[in-house]
Amino acid sequence: MKNRFQYILSISILSVLIIGLIGYSIWVEDIIYNNLKNQALKDNLTIGETVLGMLDKSNIDKNDRISFIKIVQETCDVLKMPNNGYLCMMDSTGALIAAPGLKPSKKVRISKASFYSAGKDEKYNFKDFFSIEPFSGYYEYEEIGYSDIVVAINHVYSGYKLMVHQDANVIRQESKEKSLPLLWVGLSFAIIISIFAYFIIRRQVRTYQFKIEIQNRQLVSANEEVRDKNEVLGIQNERLEELAEEKSALLGILAHDLKNPIGGISSVIRLIKHSADLNEEQEIYFNLIKSQVKSAETLISDVLEMNMVESDQKSLQKDEIDLVKLLNQKTESFTPLAEKKQISIRQNQIVGELWVKTGVNELNRIIDNLLSNSIKYSPFNQDVSLEIKQFANYIEICFIDNGSGIKKEELPLLFKKFSKLSTRPTNEEESSGLGLYIVKLLSDKIGATIKVNSTFGVGSKFILELPI
Repeated sequence: MKNRFQYILSISILSVLIIGLIGYSIWVEDIIYNNLKNQALKDNLTIGETVLGMLDKSNIDKNDRISFIKIVQETCDVLKMPNNGYLCMMDSTGALIAAPGLKPSKKVRISKASFYSAGKDEKYNFKDFFSIEPFSGYYEYEEIGYSDIVVAINHVYSGYKLMVHQDANVIRQESKEKSLPLLWVGLSFAIIISIFAYFIIRRQVRTYQFKIEIQNRQLVSANEEVRDKNEVLGIQNERLEELAEEKSALLGILAHDLKNPIGGISSVIRLIKHSADLNEEQEIYFNLIKSQVKSAETLISDVLEMNMVESDQKSLQKDEIDLVKLLNQKTESFTPLAEKKQISIRQNQIVGELWVKTGVNELNRIIDNLLSNSIKYSPFNQDVSLEIKQFANYIEICFIDNGSGIKKEELPLLFKKFSKLSTRPTNEEESSGLGLYIVKLLSDKIGATIKVNSTFGVGSKFILELPI
């Protein structure tokens, strides 16, 4: 593969050089041809003017056309020119009256030939050609590939036109022969450059190949190291999972085992309080003990619920439920708790039914937590609002309070386990820091989304989005 790449690249360089060289050679050949053509036109003009000058200086009677044509014919027969050139003379109709080897009995006309300018950018008919003085360009018969570079000069006294020819094909061949050495030199140079390029490429490829081999060895070593670390991490993850399971089990056992003695202490406190008259100091102490026991009961209850939700691997059981009816029931059941703080629970008026299929037990626990939090963190004589809105793909249930709100920097901690915020309940209610964490777990389980909008010092709005 490496050698193939070197060969292909070197051959590509050689091909590009050869193509460029051929184009360059064609360009040089055209330059040489144009130079030779221009020189031929100058020579033809000089020869034509010289011949006409000699004819004018001869002692031939200008009115003796037969003698004049005879001398011109003799000149055409004996004059030798480069590049298969020759002289000829014609009249205004295109009939040749003198040309090498022309016999008086032979009638030749050139009026059907094509005439082009020296740059071959203009074509003339015979009439236009005959009127141009002097004419410099090409005289061609395309059907037989005949092409001459000619200069045609009018003879004032006779009215004839003298044409001085040189074979354009011979001149073209000469230009090719002169440019051929350049082509061979360039070709040799291209081959040398390609060979040189091959060895440079070969050297570079070997250098890069060596670097790649070193990098491959480093990658292999790094992969082995990563694999070893992954194995260690896998073992550690398994151990962490075992510890997490042990922690959850131990936490559940502790919470469950503590529930009974804490409940017994609470019962003893109630019995003592009802069976004896307590003085003011004793009343304070008993209320303090009662508050601490209640706090412990709340924490144990929340830990047990959290542990149950985290360890629940059962598939979600979904049932149809009317959200309007459910929120009405929740409003009724939480009204006594709210009235202890002179709080009113208000609902936006929804007529009819609003059904959704979801985990009913999970939804009940989510609403209980959010509604009790709204009451817990609302000050006395304030309202707690419940709103329900239906959208295209989901239903939105909002729990709005007018409490002290949540600080912006504490919002990321809101749904984390055991998070304690600076915002506290308004009537010394207990908070374990697990309620919103449980809400988040249950929301994820039923595919709902829980959001919060809160302004510190104004209040909070918790939004539950249930997919339809």
